[in-house]
Amino acid sequence: MNNKQYDLEIIAGPCSITLENTEEVINVTAKIKTPLGSRAIFGTRVVGLKSRTALDLHGEGMGIDSQIMQQAIGLPINERLKLTVPSVELANRIVKETGLVISTEVMIPHIQLPYWEQKEALKNNVMVWNPAVDQLGWHVLELNNFAKRNGWTVGIKHGKFLGKEPLDVANHPDYKGETSLEKVLLGLTTYVYDNDNDLVIIHRGVDVPGRGDYRNAITHEIMKRVKPRLPKNSKLFFDPTHSIGPVMRHKIIDEIMVAMNIKIGDAFLYDGLLMEAGSTSPVDIGEHLSLSELQNLVNDLSTFRKIRPPKTQ
Repeated sequence: MNNKQYDLEIIAGPCSITLENTEEVINVTAKIKTPLGSRAIFGTRVVGLKSRTALDLHGEGMGIDSQIMQQAIGLPINERLKLTVPSVELANRIVKETGLVISTEVMIPHIQLPYWEQKEALKNNVMVWNPAVDQLGWHVLELNNFAKRNGWTVGIKHGKFLGKEPLDVANHPDYKGETSLEKVLLGLTTYVYDNDNDLVIIHRGVDVPGRGDYRNAITHEIMKRVKPRLPKNSKLFFDPTHSIGPVMRHKIIDEIMVAMNIKIGDAFLYDGLLMEAGSTSPVDIGEHLSLSELQNLVNDLSTFRKIRPPKTQ
């Protein structure tokens, strides 16, 4: 497949994976098609461990893997790998039955990722990314080391901060400086090296004054400055659901259409979407697109973007 014939990858799925929404991914999400009949969803989210401000020891809101991970952290590695991690089993099944690429947020790379690399079906079929609250380069380096030996893509989700500049100044086409967001994000890219797969930068908005009722303020002008400075083979994805959030959920589709139309020169600014979609999730369900909305979005995007199908049709 010549990937250059496509200019948009759509990764869509639940915020937090469960057995129930895995069935929905396999039986509905993965089968969404463009008006011309090609499969339209390139990958899905499989996140089994969630970043949360406060720990719930019983796992409420922490993800399907949370209690297994608490157990794993206290074990020597030879004992640790005897455990079964629910999200990895579900990811393995999704790849085998749908061919979708798996996109997963990783909290503790050296604990979580050895389970992922044990599954042959997950070789060359995973994107691993950091939480927005984790901007530590050494964790990105860990992601990259696992990615290099397994044929995975590394994603970097930028932080929720902006810097000292007000939003309206920093996110303006005439701004000539460099925000803290840009400095840290570009620095993190240096930890991803000698990896032949794409590097994916994920724009998820910033939690700063001036964001209004959006969960996070969208900063397309900053992304316009960032993209030309990224390493070769980098892509820029937009995370609309985490940016916009539940209060302004009615604006998600409109904001996606605006973002997917933005260009730098003759090229589109954004190469992909990473978003929450589906009817069930233990957390953040209020900002998910419904699957009918996702289908309608695909129809609309197909009129001006070339949507990449999954690796296995």
